[in-house]
Amino acid sequence: MSIRPFDQFSKQLFETLLTPFGTVTLDRNVLGEARKVDVFFQPQSPLDPLELGLLARLGKTACLFEPFRDPPDNTEVRNCLLKLFLLHAEYHRRAGHTLPDNDLPKLWILTTSAPDRLLSEFSGQLQPEWEDGIYFIAKGLQTAIIALNELPTTEDTLWLRLLGKGITQEQAIAELLALPIANPKRSSALDLLVSWQIKLEITETINDEERRIVMALSQAYLEWERKTKQQGVEQGLQRGMEQGLQRGMEQGMEQGMEQEARSLILRLLTRRVGELSIEIRSQVAALSVEQLETLGEALLDFSTIADLEMWLVHFQ
Repeated sequence: MSIRPFDQFSKQLFETLLTPFGTVTLDRNVLGEARKVDVFFQPQSPLDPLELGLLARLGKTACLFEPFRDPPDNTEVRNCLLKLFLLHAEYHRRAGHTLPDNDLPKLWILTTSAPDRLLSEFSGQLQPEWEDGIYFIAKGLQTAIIALNELPTTEDTLWLRLLGKGITQEQAIAELLALPIANPKRSSALDLLVSWQIKLEITETINDEERRIVMALSQAYLEWERKTKQQGVEQGLQRGMEQGLQRGMEQGMEQGMEQEARSLILRLLTRRVGELSIEIRSQVAALSVEQLETLGEALLDFSTIADLEMWLVHFQ
């Protein structure tokens, strides 16, 4: 079964943010009927609220994260609860006795929005000591439904809002780009966002919402290009120590920017319009970096090889 782009992005984001503080297991098996937990986190050191904000509070103890791109239905919520209960049973068996609730994993169901129907069915309630948008169901279930679009628009909720939808996610992306460039989590999150953008662009069909996501990620993509270019410069400087400064810089720039851009554009074009002839590949290879950037935006509207040929004629 193919992995949907959002599923892969959400899992990799949790893995990137939480790995420094404990063990992150993606698609963790639980006993009983074959089931997998999307993200299971076992903390091994205290999470830093200054780095992770609300996520640090959610990951204070062992927990399951189950992200949904669309609001889950009743069956999907019950399936999440079943995975939690199976994991609790596994903890009890390993301990050889019944453990107190505080020693058992918690379940965080993240959804882009939580309709009244969903909250009513599971009696979701806000708690005064927690942020808006976090709805706890019956206390003994150790579970909360987190409506990402209702979380406060603060730095503390940024990493979770990146998993949102529409305006929620677009705002989070803008905040991410505004972070200091030296912030390592900013760089890692941008890499994941760009990877997600690429996967969306090579999808056979792209709906209006996905197109909006691609546009929101366009600045992140440009950041990635600039970073790749800078890496090329740095590689060139290193080579320059041995091969001559100018020649090394040129090689680094070419390998770090142009080759990556051309390879990416050719892959995207192949997925959008089909196999490319040698002649067309040669024409694309002859484009400048600026023309490649323009082509990268234009190809989203291509549906046939003729669209690409007409575009190339215009730029010749």
